[in-house]
Amino acid sequence: MTDTSTERRHRAARPRRTGLRARSLALLAAVFTVLAGLLVGPAPAAHAASNGDWSVDPFVPPGTDQNNRRYFFLEAAAGETVTDTVVVANTSNRKLTFKVFGADAFNTPRDGAFSVRRLGDPMKGVGLWLKVGNGQDTVEVEPGTRVAIPFQIVIPANATSGDHVGGIMALNNETIGQQQEGQLRVDLKMQVGARIYLKVRGPSLPAMDVRDVRVERATGFGEFFGSDKAVIRYTITNTGNVIIRPQTELKVSGLFGRTLLTKKSDPGNQIEIFPGEKVELVQTWNDAPLLDRVDVQVSAVTEQENQRLTDKSSTSYTAVPWPALLVLALLLIGGGVAWQLMRNRKSGGGNSGDKAENQGPKAPSGGESAPTAGGDKVAGSAEGSGAGDKKDKPKETVPASSADDKTDEVKETVPASSADHKTGDKSEAKKDPETEAKTEAKTEVKAEGKKDTSQETAPASAGGEAADPAGVGR
Repeated sequence: MTDTSTERRHRAARPRRTGLRARSLALLAAVFTVLAGLLVGPAPAAHAASNGDWSVDPFVPPGTDQNNRRYFFLEAAAGETVTDTVVVANTSNRKLTFKVFGADAFNTPRDGAFSVRRLGDPMKGVGLWLKVGNGQDTVEVEPGTRVAIPFQIVIPANATSGDHVGGIMALNNETIGQQQEGQLRVDLKMQVGARIYLKVRGPSLPAMDVRDVRVERATGFGEFFGSDKAVIRYTITNTGNVIIRPQTELKVSGLFGRTLLTKKSDPGNQIEIFPGEKVELVQTWNDAPLLDRVDVQVSAVTEQENQRLTDKSSTSYTAVPWPALLVLALLLIGGGVAWQLMRNRKSGGGNSGDKAENQGPKAPSGGESAPTAGGDKVAGSAEGSGAGDKKDKPKETVPASSADDKTDEVKETVPASSADHKTGDKSEAKKDPETEAKTEAKTEVKAEGKKDTSQETAPASAGGEAADPAGVGR
């Protein structure tokens, strides 16, 4: 297990800027962290944790294969103390000086890799409980030699049961690089360590939680019309007190249950998630659909402490190339508006003459007379009675009320246009001398009957006298 550590050396005192620059450069120094010789789980055969210049391993008796003890696997109850020995070997051609200390382990957030805290970081587990033998926290190791360093882990009485993971580290005092930033210089140093898996006796409660499943599709100008590249992210949290090694399965289905993607984790490369740690796993998807209804489901299975744990989480989304559809909708709307304008322009130009011709009522022909309500009735009665009957018939006076009622009735039944046409026909008949000469007595009676009808249609109020149906006033 290798890592780098940093030392800060001030060249000028600037109190107001030191804190901010120190934090910024501490983050920058973390970028130069080097991790080597760390696999995410026990392997059948491997070399000691080494960076080529020195190594850190658990102590094994002479003649014993080091691969039989790659890491420290320790167990004790709360309140007890565990002792063991670590061996630091200098494989370089120069003398090296090391700072030996304990550190807490954690999972890197992105892929769940094993990592440890640096010297000076806050510790709360193995890094806090581990104590190196008196005077041996700093050791000098000659080239090609090994030094055995005893240590002990004092477990507090209130320690929680379950797994506690950490490491014992050997930090080389040599500077492997420097980074200058303003008035602050950062020295980079490398550390190598051996893992420690400590189990505190007590109830074991394995638990995990799969959540935060999400799909991130490629965006940008290049993907304006949609992209088939996507990334599926999800997190697994260890909510128990023991290490879990989950096996994951990712299933993606489209509309009507079509299988779009299936991905299972590699059984030979399981990740270890420590108690209380959360890991984000990422799956690249290079052929994601551009237009579909997509369901994504992630399930995880693990068997820890003779218990089988399962959990799953899912999400759904609709794959739609929205920018392309928006442009298409705008084009359709613009085309529809243009077509409607052209249609209105054509229809308006073709109907302008027809509208002018249709204005005003159509005049009747000269030989036709509009029918009047009651006209035929009056003519018929005149024919039946004859001219002699009309002369011998005494004058009758019609009450004003009856005339008014009659007038109102005629007004309701005869339109104004019809009356105008009828009057015009009568005047034309009077002015025609040939028609008057050829008209027989019977025709004269009919004409008189028509005159009587026109007089009846006039309102009583116009003459100020009652209507004269017998034609006396004529």
